[in-house]
Amino acid sequence: MLLSEKVLIIAGAGPGLGRRLAIQGAREGARIVVATQTREGPEQIAAEVQAAGGEAIARVADIGSEADCAALVDAALQAFGRVDSLINCAFSTAATGPFGETALDQWAANFNVTCLGALRMAQAVVPPMKAQGGGAIVNISSMAVVQHVPEQAAYAVAKAALEGATRQLAQELGPCNIRVNCARPGWMWGATTQAYLQMQADARHCAVDDLLAPVRARIPLGRIPTDEECAKTVLFLASDYASALTGVTLDVNGGERMSA
Repeated sequence: MLLSEKVLIIAGAGPGLGRRLAIQGAREGARIVVATQTREGPEQIAAEVQAAGGEAIARVADIGSEADCAALVDAALQAFGRVDSLINCAFSTAATGPFGETALDQWAANFNVTCLGALRMAQAVVPPMKAQGGGAIVNISSMAVVQHVPEQAAYAVAKAALEGATRQLAQELGPCNIRVNCARPGWMWGATTQAYLQMQADARHCAVDDLLAPVRARIPLGRIPTDEECAKTVLFLASDYASALTGVTLDVNGGERMSA
């Protein structure tokens, strides 16, 4: 299995990609630590992993707090004895709106979670990873960094900073055998996207398929990748199969946006 005996922390494990990462990671042999700011989400995901025969624990952690990030890593070490991979999924929806119509304090709140939260988590996992001889960090970015999404400027800027941080950390941590990479998903077909599209369709008095048609037309594969497919790509970056990769930002979007 791809992640046999690995210990994987998923910070910001929501109902979409985070849930898929936990379930698929466990199928690949990983022991899973799932964390969000609220108790219900991670506990439900951990229960699903356990029901399928995997090992998982759930913790509440505010990645805006260095103490919470350190406590989350300590919980992983106490439960499983090591931390092999960290996946940073958490993001903020603060400052939704056009530039100039949202306060920069809201932009700062978004940045504090979306970028600095990932760095706090990285800061917490680096000591045990160094002590055990290496590890992998995967940051989740967004195609909003390279393709304009209306009213999402603060989110896009924070994700762009996260991509830059990925390259900086890859340089600094490479000598410690700690790889730092980034996955940049586009559209992901799953519960979260389906709910969003249904809401948009209801507001516009149209069918969901009417909204999907132009999206599919932009994607060479002719379909929106599922959140499970995107999760598998992220888990590849977290695995030893990607042992020669660091500082990479990998587009995961069915070809909608291709890197030069």
